[in-house]
Amino acid sequence: MRMKRYLLLLIFTILFFAGFTQRFNGGVYIGGDVSQVDGDNNSGFNKFGYLAGALVGLRVSPHSSFQMEIGYIQKGSRINADSLNMGNTYLMRFHYLEVPLLYQYTFAKRFSVEAGPAMDVILGSLEEVNGFESPSRVPLRPVTLAGILGVSGFITNHLKANFRFNYSILSIRDISGLQRIPPSYRYIFFEWGQYNNVLSFSLYWYFKEDDFRF
Repeated sequence: MRMKRYLLLLIFTILFFAGFTQRFNGGVYIGGDVSQVDGDNNSGFNKFGYLAGALVGLRVSPHSSFQMEIGYIQKGSRINADSLNMGNTYLMRFHYLEVPLLYQYTFAKRFSVEAGPAMDVILGSLEEVNGFESPSRVPLRPVTLAGILGVSGFITNHLKANFRFNYSILSIRDISGLQRIPPSYRYIFFEWGQYNNVLSFSLYWYFKEDDFRF
C-alpha cells in the first residue's frame, strides 16, 4: 500500500512540473506487453500484461531529447495447458514500478528511436503451478535494472505509437545465498540468474505539441 502511494505521488509530481515548466513536455501512456523469463525452463512470449504511467521529456535539439517515465508494468512467464505439457499450467507474474531514462532521436519529423536504462522496483509477485501457489525458494531482488530499445511514430502532434524491447540487465533473483545454481538459470551479463524478456506496444499522449514534427 505504501509503494502504491509513492507511485501516485511521483506520477502527480511529474504531471505538475510538466504542466508548469515551459521547457519540458509531459504526457501519459498506456499499453500491453507479452513476456517470458529467460532461465525458467520455459520459452515463448505467452504471458500477457499491462503497462501505464506518466512521463516528462526535455527537447535539447530538433532531433534529440531525453525522456523520463514512471509507471506500472507487468512481466513474467506462463505455460498454458495443452497436450504437449500433459495439461500442466504454470504462471509467474511480476508487478513492477518501472522508471526508464531514455535518449530519443527523431528523424523524418514523425519517427524516433530510443534507448536507455530502466530501474525496476518489485511491487508484488505471484507464482503458480497447476493453479496452486508455489513460490520459488530463490528470492526476487527488490530493485533491479533493465535495458530498453524502442521505435516510435507520431500519429498526430500529440499522439504517438511506441514499440519496445525490454530486457533485464541484472538477474531478477538474488542468488547470493545459493550453494548450487539451478540448472535452468542462464549466464548473461556476467551473472547467473533469470531475466525478464518483454515486448510491448503503447500509445503515448503528450500535453504539448512540437511544431517541427509535422
